Amino acid sequence: MDTDIRRVAEERSFAAKRGSDAAGAGQPWLSILVPVYNVLPYLEECLSSIIGQMDGDGGIELILLDDKSTDGSAELCAELIAGARCNVRMMHHAENRGLSAARNSMLEAAAGDYLWFVDSDDKLLPGAVAALRDIVHASWPDVVLCDYVRDEAPIAAFAGPAGRLDYDIEALIAGTFANRRLHIWSRVWHRDLFASGIRFPEGACFEDMATVPWLMLRAQTYYYAAQPWVYYRSRPGSIIAQISRVPRQFDVRRNDELASALNGFHHDLAHAIPSVGQETEALLGRFISREFFKLSRRLLRSRQYADFAALRDQVARYRGMMEGNSPVPFSEVAIRYLMKGQVVRAAELWLALAVAGRRPANQAAPMGQRSRFA
Repeated sequence: MDTDIRRVAEERSFAAKRGSDAAGAGQPWLSILVPVYNVLPYLEECLSSIIGQMDGDGGIELILLDDKSTDGSAELCAELIAGARCNVRMMHHAENRGLSAARNSMLEAAAGDYLWFVDSDDKLLPGAVAALRDIVHASWPDVVLCDYVRDEAPIAAFAGPAGRLDYDIEALIAGTFANRRLHIWSRVWHRDLFASGIRFPEGACFEDMATVPWLMLRAQTYYYAAQPWVYYRSRPGSIIAQISRVPRQFDVRRNDELASALNGFHHDLAHAIPSVGQETEALLGRFISREFFKLSRRLLRSRQYADFAALRDQVARYRGMMEGNSPVPFSEVAIRYLMKGQVVRAAELWLALAVAGRRPANQAAPMGQRSRFA
């Protein structure tokens, strides 16, 4: 198996070397995909950070999609790309369809061997594209991972070996959940990973969490650059900010989408890696249980339920939804926290479990949820 994977990687590496010549004939090696919706204050900085790194490389295409902006973002895009000396395309949705639909539309239109989804309120850091080009032309991995900067501080998106082509996909899964960074934009993807029909869930939030793990399962090789390539901007009006930081507000629909984002992943992980290790399962269980605690805390702080019985029913419902996707019972996760000296984390999880009470009998047991990609 490893021999076959290495052979495919070597063939891709050879194809990449030929591809650098083919780029001059109009075949891009990279598509950078930027969805645009009401981001006027950030748009020029974002696009300038990309276009400035494309100059002289005919093998890169930039695709912008305006999702029916109302603040002049579309007009600014047209102005910024008018004099650009690079391969830029502008797409439009006739009506606002959301981030996932925008990404899916650009995915269908992209011609590059690699796809880099960049949010329009973020920006690429200097040297990012050149560093990616060197990695791709040398190794041709399925996934390239990078770090990012947030609030002027570098943040590691992955916990694992860096600076080499790696074939251990379980390590890719484990290292991603260990650092809890499941964003699509801190990874550059070979387009073949989408060939099986993986798409972003339209009309739903937490689209990265509902997509990235399955893309990683389909990878055979990866390369972790351990360099910050993206400047991530915390924007007050973003959906994540609205869900996690607005006091006394609890959006049931959006939190339901968070609770179900990993539906079926444990089942698909066990199918793809039959001998998956206990530590990897523990990391997945820890990730899901932590999201359960944070969701429960938001619900408690919202004070939307004057009746404690109604509050308990709601927390219990979320426990059932989320524990059903964990390979490890949440109570066992709390015990593991305690064994590692993480007393606060253990106490927080036990508190949420105490509020929830016994998991409802009609909720799915572990591995009982069905994957969107089955």
